[in-house]
Amino acid sequence: MKRRDLLRFVASIGAGGVASLAARPSAGQMRVRHEVHGRGPALIIGPPIGLGTPGPNGDPMAAMRQGYLDRLSDRYRVIVMDYPPNGADAAAVVSAFNPDRVCADVLDVADALGADRFAWYGYSWGAVAGLQLAARTNRLSALVCGGWPPIGASYRDMTAVAESLARQVNVPDTQLMVTFYRALQDWRDEAAVANFTCPRMTFAGRNDVITTAGYTTRIGPLIAERQGDLERMGWTVRLVDDFRHELFTRPDVVVPLIREFLDPVLLKA
Repeated sequence: MKRRDLLRFVASIGAGGVASLAARPSAGQMRVRHEVHGRGPALIIGPPIGLGTPGPNGDPMAAMRQGYLDRLSDRYRVIVMDYPPNGADAAAVVSAFNPDRVCADVLDVADALGADRFAWYGYSWGAVAGLQLAARTNRLSALVCGGWPPIGASYRDMTAVAESLARQVNVPDTQLMVTFYRALQDWRDEAAVANFTCPRMTFAGRNDVITTAGYTTRIGPLIAERQGDLERMGWTVRLVDDFRHELFTRPDVVVPLIREFLDPVLLKA
């Protein structure tokens, strides 16, 4: 896999940017930069729709991000985080970047904005982070997981993938994912997800299959296989024909799915 392709894949699983930012406090006191757009019920959008999201020449990804904001901020208070940290900021927290830390950072942002309850939309690694949030807090008003199966995923395989990527692109951004997935190797997703009570949706491209470092991650096909189980557990499931993992780059396709699910939940009279 070429270095450019590796960096793009890392971006999709969580290492959200390469641009340097203003210095942050020490690892124990890190404050996460964020933006707020619109008014209404709080919706935190996780990566890869973050601040500083990389893309070819910067423009395509910036346009994609704006496509989400334009279609969501007319009815929601959309909170976009600069997350996960990158560059020097990633280096400062790399050894502590576990699911507990990630969830604490998200809740700190919510606290800073007075959002006692909030919906979470995350894609790929952002969906994994959303699952961890739902397992740790009752503050979620809704959960939308895109591009990742809520049950049946192999976190051991993702650890191996993250380790392989970190060997090939040895920067703090990739090392963050090693720390994160190592902490999840033995996470029993089905047992945890069975206890979720907030409204929840999962979606993916029906053809979403990723092969990296000799490991094949079946996302769309696995969600399709477990659709009945997920629906019995209270999940809304949407599979989009003719798309793979690049589905998140199409807000014109994704946002209608999100709004169809969230509007009845968050905009109730």
